[in-house]
Amino acid sequence: MEDSAHDGCTMTDAGAPVRYEERDAVAYLTLDAPPLNILTAAVMSDLTAALERAQADRSLKAVVITSAGRAFSAGADIGEHQPAQAPMMIAAFSRLFATLGASDVPLVMAVDGAALGAGFELVTMADVLLASERATFGQPEIRLGFFAPVGVTALPARIGVARALEVTCTGRTFTAAEMLALGLVSRVVAPEELPATLESVLADLRRASPLVMRMNVRLTRQLQGRPFDEARLAAERVFLDELMTIEDVREGVAAFQEKRRPVWQNR
Repeated sequence: MEDSAHDGCTMTDAGAPVRYEERDAVAYLTLDAPPLNILTAAVMSDLTAALERAQADRSLKAVVITSAGRAFSAGADIGEHQPAQAPMMIAAFSRLFATLGASDVPLVMAVDGAALGAGFELVTMADVLLASERATFGQPEIRLGFFAPVGVTALPARIGVARALEVTCTGRTFTAAEMLALGLVSRVVAPEELPATLESVLADLRRASPLVMRMNVRLTRQLQGRPFDEARLAAERVFLDELMTIEDVREGVAAFQEKRRPVWQNR
């Protein structure tokens, strides 16, 4: 994908199935494969490349995934679920979700429309998931004779085993309000309020040091599921051995004492 600079922003070509823009230390990835943003192997590979590009930029403080059109993503390409095409599709799927799982910056996603099948698996990976009142969610694969790999692995940790089984075994479509009650969605707002709500969340994330943000996210992911004392001691070691050696810690303390906004050096 070719890049061009516009007023300090880095952007991809408008015709790409995944548009990429960097603005104020945030990477904005927009699914733009009309009409339903179907996650073909090619689109998943394009999304993976965009995520890898964002991951390589150590100045970023968050990655956003949104969509153009009437659906966030209606899922994977059913035509690629045939035995001959499935290995290629699963390889692209596996690389995408491995990249999402390895992210050390917050993943923020905003859904306005349907997030179904692989589209729902994608939003399951969000650290902050925002939804409009008209957003819908579901894992309908079971009705087509499939199961969802991320639905049976990541979803139980997000909403509990019983609720995850309800989602994956019934195959029904859930409202944004239902997903808010289940704990997957962070906020539900009117469709016209979704962009401003997204920017409000990002404004908070932008206040952090990029280096400390990545350290925080990395530890949260690495220590999840470990016994409390083991995890706590590991975090304390990183606090003393790594965190206390960086310049941004000293800048944060100085800014607090001087009653000013910190100027992060990202080192």
